[in-house]
Formats: sequence, structure tokens, C-alpha cells
Amino acid sequence: MAEVITKPYGRITNMIAKELRLIFKDKVALFLIFLLPAALIGILSFVIDQSDMGNVTLGSDNGGNLENSTSMASDTILGLIDQDTSRTFNGPDLSSEFTDVLRNVTGVLIIYDTTEQAYQDLYEGRIDGYVVIPDGFEANLTKNIPTYVEVHMDATDMVTQNSVLGTVQSATIWFRANHFWIRSEVFPNMILEFTPEGNYLATVFGSFIVIFSSYLGIAMTSAQSIVGDVPLRRMLLTPTNRLEVILAKVLAYLIIGFFQSLFLVSLWVVTFNLNLNTGFETLIIIMCLTSLTGSTTGILISSISSSRLQANQMFLFVMFGTLILAGFFIDVGFFDEILPMNQGLRVLIDTAFKGLTLIDVWPSVAKLVGFSLLAIFASTIIFSKKPTLG
Repeated sequence: MAEVITKPYGRITNMIAKELRLIFKDKVALFLIFLLPAALIGILSFVIDQSDMGNVTLGSDNGGNLENSTSMASDTILGLIDQDTSRTFNGPDLSSEFTDVLRNVTGVLIIYDTTEQAYQDLYEGRIDGYVVIPDGFEANLTKNIPTYVEVHMDATDMVTQNSVLGTVQSATIWFRANHFWIRSEVFPNMILEFTPEGNYLATVFGSFIVIFSSYLGIAMTSAQSIVGDVPLRRMLLTPTNRLEVILAKVLAYLIIGFFQSLFLVSLWVVTFNLNLNTGFETLIIIMCLTSLTGSTTGILISSISSSRLQANQMFLFVMFGTLILAGFFIDVGFFDEILPMNQGLRVLIDTAFKGLTLIDVWPSVAKLVGFSLLAIFASTIIFSKKPTLG
């Protein structure tokens, strides 16, 4: 009886070993999995070093560069803290007037008593950003001294940053126009929150590269794992069933994904000298989950395809669709909540940048696991319906 129970595990182990041998013999696959993402990180490092772009947005004065961001963002949710106590203007309270103007150009404006409350809500995603009117705001304007309002935004959400900046810039323009001020007396001073120590662009774009490589790099190689496996025909004549084949291939690519994760995260952190806000083991778990979704995506493609060419074509379709809907630069709405690479990027950013734990981001983790299980189930059903391999 014990022998019968262990047979499936023995077959799966043998198939995992066979799959790993095939992968390690494929130099092109190893290049795509390990060296190509390393090259991308290296290119990113070179470009940032040459252009000195790494610190352009960290708490810097960008008021002079925001004149083109004048679009109103009616759906933006902003917080506001009015710290101004000066009363020197012969007229209405200028900080209150600026608050009213900001309320008119934003979707929702929430008034906070302290910056700590606003920071917490930004951290938890309840607001898109918050504005701090500093003490002396009215006094400086009365004396015709350039005045700054602090605009705090989530550094991990580049799409929302544009909306927040456009909203605040619109408010400053209208505020100046109401008083016929034409010399840009009020400047937004952008401050990005939740950025780890190190290069900002490296952390943001680097996170995209490592997730992109983890998901699509594994998916690219696993897309050939069934349709290109000629010896599998003979193996299926044995007691081996389709589910065992799928599980063996998923586990084999998960092992490869683990080593790829170690390599990519280490390279990312060392190259840019990052001090991330979470433990190294958390990043590895996230990357492995992303690799798991990538391997199951590729195996699903391979189980559907009837030839290697068809598998390549389907993978290209998935790759371009994934890049377009990645949600890194544009709002993709509903797709951002279901696509695996989007969820992997969100979990990586929330843990590495904001310091959240895996328990805090469990909905996204559950989506990654659920997608993988659904893909395994679908691959098994489709593969079982195919009488022969192409």
C-alpha cells in the first residue's frame, strides 16, 4: 500500500529532474531568465548615472517645472492641513481662500488637523495625496515673498502623481488669477512619500524590471514546456497522468524562479545600494509567487497550443497585452485588479516601499495564488482533452 502511495511522488520527482535538466541544457532559456534582466538593470543603472536623474523628485522644488500640469482632476481625493496662523493681508484669510479654490478643483478634499493623520490615510490609500499650507503663508504673500505649499504624494503610484500635481497646480493658477498675481507667487513643492533610501528611479523602474522578468521571463520558456516536449509522448503511455505532468512542470519552473528571484533581488539591491523597507525573505516570497503565475501562464499557453510556432505567437500576444495593461503609466481600471503581473508589482511595491507585511497585502497574494491554481486546473483539463501532442 505504501508503495502505491509513493509512486506518483516518485514520477513527479523524476519529471521535475528531467525538466530541470532540459532547462539547464537550453542556453537561450537561461539567457532570457537570468542574463537579460541583469542587462536591463545594468542599462538602467548606466542611464541614471549618466543623466543624474535619480534624485529629481525627492522632496525637491519643482514649482517651476509644473506649469504644463494644469489639467483639473475632478476625481482626485486630496487631504489638506492648514498650518498658517499669520493674519497680515488686508482682506480675506488667504489660506482659507486657497483651501476653497483647492476644494473647487478636486473631487474630494478632506481637512486634517495633523500631518500624521493625513500621512496614515495616504499610506493606507484613502487619499491620493495631501497639501500642507505652511505657517507664514499669508505673511509671505502680503510681503510679496514667494510662498510654497507642500504636496505630499505616494512615490509608488506614478499615475496618481500626475493627477495630484495637475489638481494642485490648477488651484495655484486660479488662486493667483483671483488676486491678479502674475509672478508665480505660490509654488507647489512636491514631496514623495514611501521611498526607500537609494535612487528613486532605480527603485521604481527597477521594481518593474524585476517583476517583468520574473513573470514574462518564466512564461516565455514554460510556453514551450508541453508542446515542445517530444519525450512526453512516450511518458504518457505509462501510468503518468496529465495532472502529474502539469504539476511537475510547474514545480520545475518554480525552482528556477526561486533562483532567478534570489539573483534579481540581490542585483537590484546591490546595484542601486537600496535600503528597502521590508525583509529580504519577503521579497523572495513575492518574486516566487510571481514566477509561479508566470510558469502557470506559460504552461497554459503550451497546453492550448498545437505547435511551437503557435505557442510563440500566443506568448507574444500575452506579453504585449500584459505590458499595455501593466498599469505602470496609465490607469487600466478593472484589469489592474486581476492581472497577475499587476498584482505582483503592487505587492512588491507595497512591501518594499511602504513596509507592509504579507499579511497586510493578503488580498493581492490570494489573487496570485488563485490565478496559479486556476491556470493549473485549466491546463490539466485542456491537456487531458488533447489526444496527441503537436
